[in-house]
Amino acid sequence: MFRLVKPKIVSVIFDSSLKHSKYSYLCALRYAHRAAVLREAGKPVVLETVKKVEKLKSDEVRIKVHYCSLNSTDVKIITGKHAELNVPLPFIPGHEFSGEIVEIGKENPHFFNRGDRVVVMNDLQDPNGGLITEAVVKNRDVWPVPQTVPLREMAVLPYGHGTALLAFALHCNLKENDLILITAGPAGMGLAAIDLAVSVYKAKVIAVCDTESSTDLVREKGAHKVLSMTKNNFTKLYKNVQDAMDGKKAKVAYDAVGKGLLHLLADFVDPANGKLISVDPFYNASKFPTEVPEFDRPKRKEKDEKPAEAEAKAKLIQDVRHFDLYEYPDLDTYRQMISDTIEMRSEGMIAGHISKTFPLAKIQQAIEFVQQKQCTGKVLIDVQCPDGDDDDCPDAKEKKAKSKEAEEKKKSKD
Repeated sequence: MFRLVKPKIVSVIFDSSLKHSKYSYLCALRYAHRAAVLREAGKPVVLETVKKVEKLKSDEVRIKVHYCSLNSTDVKIITGKHAELNVPLPFIPGHEFSGEIVEIGKENPHFFNRGDRVVVMNDLQDPNGGLITEAVVKNRDVWPVPQTVPLREMAVLPYGHGTALLAFALHCNLKENDLILITAGPAGMGLAAIDLAVSVYKAKVIAVCDTESSTDLVREKGAHKVLSMTKNNFTKLYKNVQDAMDGKKAKVAYDAVGKGLLHLLADFVDPANGKLISVDPFYNASKFPTEVPEFDRPKRKEKDEKPAEAEAKAKLIQDVRHFDLYEYPDLDTYRQMISDTIEMRSEGMIAGHISKTFPLAKIQQAIEFVQQKQCTGKVLIDVQCPDGDDDDCPDAKEKKAKSKEAEEKKKSKD
């Protein structure tokens, strides 16, 4: 699933000799950017001054980054917990971000203009992510954002909602009142799927949360029933899912958590017409068959299960579909999924959920926040904001504007 991406730029700290001349240093800063840089997996990221990419390639776009989503996938790459993620170093994380166009390469198939508000999604392993004040990306990974949609919210929507839309619309034909099982972790992929399934498809969602803290939010999103995993007690979880299903079978089990949960959920999916879908970014098809969580099925279930049912369930597990929207082979479909996501948000059909916003200077705190599973949705980094209190920060400006609007409404009522 993962592929090595060669860096098109290398993060370079300015030579300390520049600091000997205040004038030279200030001039140099005009051609530099602040970025959160990972130089060694498992070590903290550090804020550095990196050189500007002077000349764009014909298919590239330069973006002034306002907000960048910090996903659990980014955190796993940073912490180096997955040996298979041999990312090129130095590495700037962040594969979902929003901002405005500064410059456009010679090729402009999507008719961008300077100043356009945009959202970007790039490869998980691209070393030139969004945790930088100015990013250079391929035009295929950039979409315009309407003025009615806040950039801060748009930065948390493409990956989760776009992937769910791909699965629901094109691969399982989800319909109104269909019963669907969705697992939700701290990354927001499951939460996005719940939002889409309930708000757009009007399906009945039984949600399995990996933390108790996220259950309230999932209920707010409209899940029909909500369960939580208790210290990875899969036997108890199996019983809870069984009770929640009340003898019914789901059309789809949509897994954003991993941990082999699709093996457990397969018992509750229609063996003839159902589907098992994984959107876990770290899904490994070769390892999945052996990733079976330890749990006890009710003895009655084992006794009553007919050979044909067991065979159908085994086929479900064998035919698990894994989706990663960025790696979807059809470029037009890839772009359409994000375009449709943006349109649905502009029409108020879906909404992103931001658990907490951190300034770029506090990136390490944000990483720890995700690691400790304190988030109940997406974690957002305000890239242009040095410390969270600066009046020039996009987030600060937005808050002031809302506050002013609220004051004016209050005055008009008085």
